[in-house]
Amino acid sequence: MRLTLVVALFALSVALPSASVVIASPLADVLELVPQALPDVMISFTDWFQIKSCLGLGFLTSEGPEAFRLELMRRVSQDHAAASSYALPYSRTHAETWGWDTADLEWEANVVSSELPPIYILKLRNDFDFSTVAARFAERGFIQTESRGALIYSHELDPGADWIRTTQLSILTTAYLEEEKMMILSSYPAPVEILLAVRTGEFAALAEDPFTTTAAKHLDNPASAIIMRGLGECLRFTSNPILDLIGTAPTEEAIAELRAMVEKKQLLVPYRALGVGYREEESHPVGTIVFEYDTPELAEMDLAARCMLAEEGLSTHYDAPISEGYFTVLNCTIQDSAVVLEVTPINDQPNRLFRMILYRDAPFAGCSS
Repeated sequence: MRLTLVVALFALSVALPSASVVIASPLADVLELVPQALPDVMISFTDWFQIKSCLGLGFLTSEGPEAFRLELMRRVSQDHAAASSYALPYSRTHAETWGWDTADLEWEANVVSSELPPIYILKLRNDFDFSTVAARFAERGFIQTESRGALIYSHELDPGADWIRTTQLSILTTAYLEEEKMMILSSYPAPVEILLAVRTGEFAALAEDPFTTTAAKHLDNPASAIIMRGLGECLRFTSNPILDLIGTAPTEEAIAELRAMVEKKQLLVPYRALGVGYREEESHPVGTIVFEYDTPELAEMDLAARCMLAEEGLSTHYDAPISEGYFTVLNCTIQDSAVVLEVTPINDQPNRLFRMILYRDAPFAGCSS
């Protein structure tokens, strides 16, 4: 299976089109490492440098007082959101156990696909000394090797090891890139090797996919975000039949208008990529939801229906309008070939946006076919 995937990645790296979009965000670095050929890929991203700066904790590292590091965890859970948070749940002990924690990261990303186990990409601060981490690996019997310019630290799964529950299982295969101050981690070696191969140019990167890169651009340098790529992603948010989903809209006028759109085949066109993220403006979170299409005409065709469902649709999780459970819509526009919603998370809690995606509780993100 892994060999087949590697061969497929190589073939598709030649066949797929490339993009020319420049992204002024650490998300660009993430997309440079993810294979373009991965199907149904979801990238969860957190810009820790941006979040710490917003919280007045830009100075904080793992060597700082424990009270400050716990304050970072508390404030992120209450006032911010981390779509990817590798070490945050282990804030009390991770630095002592492994030589680093969330406070040492500039950003991180989690890559999930049906073809591979989860993969983490962690960018350490530029002045970080990795020797302490290397010593922790040596103490626990990790084997050190080299591959494609990276140091690889690997260990077989040992359920009885006293350290196994002190962090994520992806610690079992950790690649370290000294020049980039970056770690790539997964519970199995193959995913790590594939990302290293993307880095060396052996496989095409997701940065060459125009829909994903444009979605990242439209998210506008997010503090945290989720990007999902693929024409089939909309089906994950679609009930069947679609009219049953639409019929949950709270007003008769909305139902009639949406049903008319279905009959005209003008409702919920499949999109190429979905992006959801937030940034802080004037001490308040502002969310962005992006749908990327093949053409501006398709985006224009989809605009009214998606905006109406976002404004008036129901959440099945909350059994209440989306506007009471997740967000209210500030504006809904066409940008390039995308439908872009600017939203305000309910109670200024941006984690509601990511919860909505993970629960697949976003009827406005579905499609008709």
